[in-house]
Amino acid sequence: MKNFSYFLSHSVYMISIMQTKQDNSSKKYIDLPLYVQIKHKILLALEQGLWKSGDLIPSESDLATTYEVSQGTIRKALDELVQQQLLIRRQGSGTFVATHQEEQSKYRFLHLANSAGVIEDSQNKILLCTHQKAPKIVYVSFKMQAEDIFVHIRRLMSFNGKPIVFEDIWLPCPLFGDISLELLASWSGSMYGLFESHFGVHMTHAEERIHAVLPSDMAAEYLGIDALVPVLDVFRVAYTYGDRPVEVRQAQYITTEHHYFNRIG
Repeated sequence: MKNFSYFLSHSVYMISIMQTKQDNSSKKYIDLPLYVQIKHKILLALEQGLWKSGDLIPSESDLATTYEVSQGTIRKALDELVQQQLLIRRQGSGTFVATHQEEQSKYRFLHLANSAGVIEDSQNKILLCTHQKAPKIVYVSFKMQAEDIFVHIRRLMSFNGKPIVFEDIWLPCPLFGDISLELLASWSGSMYGLFESHFGVHMTHAEERIHAVLPSDMAAEYLGIDALVPVLDVFRVAYTYGDRPVEVRQAQYITTEHHYFNRIG
């Protein structure tokens, strides 16, 4: 019975991944190197939820058999996904789908360091959580209709008890409609960890536009600064698998004692 159960579960897995493979057999990647084609097949499996955040994915040999390629091709595809922080290798345990619940991913999307170059733990205060229409730039980023309603979260981030970041976050209601002020206030981890665990949305990458501005009146009030003190304005669009936008965030940072830090290469 045990052998039959294993065979049945393994067969279901094979059918699922082969269906994913078939769905991704378009000519879009046909001229790319084989390992890149396999990488996109694995990405599609992640996008379709075949493996969830934190899951152990099949071994290289199993993937090689499924995709009918060499283990070297599989390894090269996985190497790139590990470099992109979409997968995590654990010595002696295997390769896992990345999750925002892990300590090493805690500050992956936070690039604010103190004068010593250290990214500090933040103390977060949720100022509001409402469902409402959004500024025009949000609709443009999501390519949604002007009458659509978004979740709007306003948050104040402090470091060592001093307010440093004032931000507005916009989320599409179809994905995050059940989010509430109570849920946000009770959550002790990162916000992206909350999105992942409660709503099944894993942030994979983001694009940011940064420039220096004078603070908005509300930002100046909450940050406790004069309206003529310049701040760093960071506009972010965050994406999940399949390059699908799932968050727009606009934040204003005080940089008198902090700086925007990004490691390149």
